This record gives sequence, structure tokens and C-alpha cells, in this order.
Amino acid sequence: MNQKKPPSPGASPDAALFQKTILKWYDQYQRDLPWRNIQNPYATFVSEMMLQQTQVKTVLPYYGRFLKELPDWKALAGAKEEKVLKLWEGLGYYRRARSLQAAAKKVMTDYGGKLPDTLEEILELPGVGPYSAGAILSIAYQKPIPLVDGNVIRVFSRIFVLRGNLKSGEGHQRVWELARSLVPSQRPGDFNQALMELGATVCFSENPQCLLCPMMSQCEASQRGIQNELPEMPKQVKSVEIPMAALLAEQNREFLVKKRTQDEKWLKGMWEFPSAEGKNHEEARKKLEQILKMKMEPREIREVRHQITHHKISLKLFKALPLKKKAFPRGYRWVSAAELMKLPFSSAQAKLRKWVLEDPFLGQKSELDSGPLFKTKTRKK
Repeated sequence: MNQKKPPSPGASPDAALFQKTILKWYDQYQRDLPWRNIQNPYATFVSEMMLQQTQVKTVLPYYGRFLKELPDWKALAGAKEEKVLKLWEGLGYYRRARSLQAAAKKVMTDYGGKLPDTLEEILELPGVGPYSAGAILSIAYQKPIPLVDGNVIRVFSRIFVLRGNLKSGEGHQRVWELARSLVPSQRPGDFNQALMELGATVCFSENPQCLLCPMMSQCEASQRGIQNELPEMPKQVKSVEIPMAALLAEQNREFLVKKRTQDEKWLKGMWEFPSAEGKNHEEARKKLEQILKMKMEPREIREVRHQITHHKISLKLFKALPLKKKAFPRGYRWVSAAELMKLPFSSAQAKLRKWVLEDPFLGQKSELDSGPLFKTKTRKK
């Protein structure tokens, strides 16, 4: 069976049928999401920054809280970075939060507090790439600008039987060409959202729900029965194991924490229990002892695992040996439990924080030199 030619722009009957079919389905079955059907470019911008590489269900609780605390460009531009990061805590990819604030500052200084409505200008904003630009301009300003994300790649790969790597090179350009040829001049925002919605709720990566799909009669992969073979994914990058050690130092109900610098590899500006990485946990622990000029117990009291892109982090928490409160390098602070909760922590470090603050022994023994904080031998994993 020969592959159909892709629809041509605008006047193509195939394009018109594609647009009509998917928009009709979207009108009937779209999810009720708080960033839809609103006339607020700022809220649209925030939602799209949050949705980058992040599932809708993860974003939902963050979106409302963020807008309540920082309701407009001025509020976001003028906020302390620490507050922005705290509101973002748990969403991951924290560079997005810093880029979002940087974009707000540029909107205030260069555009008088109004989000620009041209592709050239919006691509100048920090954190905005071709996908985000297409989403924001089509949704906020009804500009017929296409977008391509993982959902769109999956939908197009099946409907048009596109082979090879569609995430880079010629294959990726092919998907963008299709997106440009199909986006309508009327309701472009709804059309782009419909494509993503179809990929997220029907055209799953595994076991797509073809019988529920409005595009089934137009989908070559479904007609051939090869939908589960597409898209053809590139080889995954091999995971890298990163052993890390973190220090729990507590005295008089205060905890030692550290702010990550702008020179560090990731999680810039986030707070944490002081930590270091090494070839193994023992090396990481000794490195941390050298940095802080203090001793730690050799056995961890807690371990959490977390993944950032292809980096698999194993973070072990070690208790400090008895110490007197001392001065530490710049960026370190002693904070109370209440202050600890207000600081922005990464997902892995936040798990340690939650566990530390909920441990019943902390309420009974608050000083390290007055006895063990944790019964490590009897604690259930």
C-alpha cells in the first residue's frame, strides 16, 4: 500500500477533513483544564512553561497556586527567585522557573508588561523555543503557528506512517512540515491543543485506543494494523549512575542547609542538606567530610533514588557525629524546622526533608551530642 502524500496547506481537502474531524472531537471530549478557554496570555505562558516535559496531572496542583501568589507579569518579575523556586518545588527542571521569571522581566522592561504577539519577538524570551512559541501564540493570540511535541510526533507518525527518528534531523523537520501544512487559520489554538489532547488521551505510546480515535479512518497505521510499531524511537541514552552523600546535622532544633550555586551542574539556586557526589557513596561521604571539615557516621540512615534526564541519582543521608555549632562557608545556614519547610528543595532532597521532620525521635532528642536521632538498626525500610 502506497503512503499518502501529506496534506498541502489550506485548500487541501485532506487538510480540511483533518481539521474538521479533530476539532469536532476536541469540542466534545476535551478535558476540563484550568488553562483552557481563558483570555489571559500570562496564564497561558505560565501553563506552557510548566507543561514542558511534564504531565498534565503533575502540573495541575502547581498552576493555581502559582497564579494565586504571582498573578501577573509585574508580580513575577519582582518576586524573589527563592519564592519562585519554592512555588516550583517538585515540578523539576528548575531552569524553567528561572527562565519564566527572566521572561517576565523582559516582558516588563521591553514590552511594557504585555506579552509580544509575533514569532520573532516571543522566541527572544528566555525559555521559549519553537514548540512553546507555537503553543503560546496559537492559544493566547490565535495565530496560525504550528507546534510539535511528543504527542504530535506520535499522532503524525501513525496517521501518515512516518518511519525513522522523528525527534531530530530530517525526520523532525518532516513532522514540522506536516504541522505547518495542517494548522488552520481559524481556531489554531484549539487545533494545536486537539492534536496534543489526542496523543495524551487516545493515541497512547502503548496500546493506542484506535476504536475511540476520531482519526481512525484517516490513519494509515491503524488501517494496516501497525500502530504499535510506531513511532520508531531512537536508541535511548545509556543511564549514568550518580552516587551522592548528604549530611544531616541538627542541634537545638536547627538544621544545617546549603544553597546550590550558579556554577553547579543542576538545581542552581535550590537549597539542600549539604551534599557531594563521588564514584561511590563512600567517596562522596569522605568528600563531604573534607569540604565541611567534620566527621559523619559511616552508615547511612536513609536513601532516596531520583532520576534527572538519564542520570540516576542514589542519594544517601548520613548523620553528623557529635559537633559543636561552628561557622561554615558562605551559602550554608542553620535554620529551624519552620524555615526548612519554606526553602525550595529539589524532589530528592525534599523527600529527605519530609522524612527528617516527621521522624518521632527528633521531637525527643534534638541535639546530636545527646544521643542518636535515629534507631537505624530497627527502622523498617
